[in-house]
Amino acid sequence: MGILNEQELKEIGCRVKKGDHEAFHTLYRCYFERYVRYAMRYTCDVEEAADLVQNAFFSLWENLSQYDENKNIFLYLLIIVKNNCLNYLRSIKIKDSHGDKIVEAMLFSGVDDEGVDDDIRARLKLVLQELPDKGRFVLLEHIVEGKKVKDIALEMDVAESTVKTHLKRSLKYLREHLSFILFSV
Repeated sequence: MGILNEQELKEIGCRVKKGDHEAFHTLYRCYFERYVRYAMRYTCDVEEAADLVQNAFFSLWENLSQYDENKNIFLYLLIIVKNNCLNYLRSIKIKDSHGDKIVEAMLFSGVDDEGVDDDIRARLKLVLQELPDKGRFVLLEHIVEGKKVKDIALEMDVAESTVKTHLKRSLKYLREHLSFILFSV
């Protein structure tokens, strides 16, 4: 089934508001894939996008009393999808910042700490060595030495944005390659 015209959408919206399962399934069949493609712009992950869209449809069905049938149901559902995507991105940002804090704690604790397992210590050293020289320098100067981005930029004779980029890429690399440590503790 293809995309519905405005009159059909209005009719589907009225029927959905009344709890019509068939109308709801029609809406789902016509627009699920389109909403997933929209959500992919935010998530870059088809499975996550599909889950967010599925949750949007579920939210609509569970909260029919909040839907005004005079509103375009396609746009109403699109707003729910967008809000789900934004909430997802916020949760990812929170997880990423916690991951950064764990990586920072590992670096601050010192690779030679007695409490750090030998395997973890060896892996951390290896991953640090895999970083590009400038990225490793920026990461260690910022996290271990506690230097500000501005000071590192002056020392390297580069723009602050360049230092921030090196730092961001290095932290991302560490998160990706140390995830077994971050999530096994």
